[in-house]
Amino acid sequence: MCVSRFLQPGVLVLAGVLFLVPSALASQPSEATAVRDQPPKRYRMLTTPDGIQFGLRQGANKTPAPAAFLFGSLLDEVLTGEHCRILLAAGYVCAALDAPGHGLDRDTSEPPELRSWRHRLEAGRDFVSAYNARLSSILNYLVAERIADPALVIAVGGSRGGFLAFHFAGSDPRVRGVAGLAPVTELRALYEFRGMDDHELTASLSPIRHAARLAGRNVLVTIGDRDERVGTDHAIALARRVSRDAEGARVDLHVLAEPRGHHHPEATAGLLRTWAVKCLRKRSKR
Repeated sequence: MCVSRFLQPGVLVLAGVLFLVPSALASQPSEATAVRDQPPKRYRMLTTPDGIQFGLRQGANKTPAPAAFLFGSLLDEVLTGEHCRILLAAGYVCAALDAPGHGLDRDTSEPPELRSWRHRLEAGRDFVSAYNARLSSILNYLVAERIADPALVIAVGGSRGGFLAFHFAGSDPRVRGVAGLAPVTELRALYEFRGMDDHELTASLSPIRHAARLAGRNVLVTIGDRDERVGTDHAIALARRVSRDAEGARVDLHVLAEPRGHHHPEATAGLLRTWAVKCLRKRSKR
């Protein structure tokens, strides 16, 4: 559920005839140029003792450092994106695992991406619990290697990544803060899960139902005011439920003007930066 971008067509004039050429094709580099201009990876791929591959990005952080688990679709995207850069600058090390049904977790016998989630749920497979166990194993490894400071671990995700971040925070008490940016909080609101209103396993995975598990956490929720993809009202409902049911939780909810729908509103980056620094300050006061 990444923000969609539309390509503007290029223009080609040949023998007095006007042709429209997609700019992606008009500017497509040669294979040699693509390889030469490809930026080096800014993160490392590591493997835990039990064989889980994940990505880790470190800035000038002194280790052990506060750790941020980033969630989205592919670990490559989240570890090279703006939110990762914000967290690195704040002093976090950033770890990421491909989402279920994506990247290294892709099973070619399944439909791709979110449709793989539906496929697994229809087969009675709770892919979230299995994913959380892998994330906790990664955190164990980072702590054992003195890369991550267990005194402050946060989870940050956008869209489907927000869904995964809330579940990880609720499953591992070492995660002290969670940020959902335009998050999925109800799978059945997505068109990929149409017709599953009465499917109990799918319904049971709504983070709204598990809000009490976020007791004592710092919680950030940002959402555009016209997000029909994940549902503005569903995000608001999660924040309200956390405030009601999660004892000691601190909830910051921001409903922001965003006429484009399912996009990160412009203020999102600044809000994430402020929240991440605030989590660090709370840790230093303990």
